[in-house]
Amino acid sequence: MCEPNLDYDPIQATVFQALTLASSAHNALDQLSEYWADRHGANAARKLSAQIAQEKIFSARDLDALEQVLHPLMSVAEGGPRSDAHTPSQHADGGHLKQILRPGAQDLHNKIQPLMELRSALLTLGRLRRSEQIAQTLRGEDMT
Repeated sequence: MCEPNLDYDPIQATVFQALTLASSAHNALDQLSEYWADRHGANAARKLSAQIAQEKIFSARDLDALEQVLHPLMSVAEGGPRSDAHTPSQHADGGHLKQILRPGAQDLHNKIQPLMELRSALLTLGRLRRSEQIAQTLRGEDMT
């Protein structure tokens, strides 16, 4: 199935992108149940999962709910324990070091990636909607 041509309307194209990402984000939330530290986080994730399943993800409140669920996970994934490793191709030339995530943090990072992509699409949608509002205001202003 090919994607429709949405070049004429960037807002509609971004909505389409978010809808396309919603299924993966919903599945990701289901895989993250072991990461909720408390009942409040688990309840927020379940509520967000239901909103995504119903495609109710386009308001500022919905983006806030996504960010509240995602923020603690991002903190663990991005600030997780790291170890230094030598990259084999550079080791003979002076021991180039590179930071890598430990397996648990890397696994979490991979699991939250669909949520990060949905967040990015919703942030873009918010900026597009705001730019449209500003453009309409400016079009209505007297330039004299």
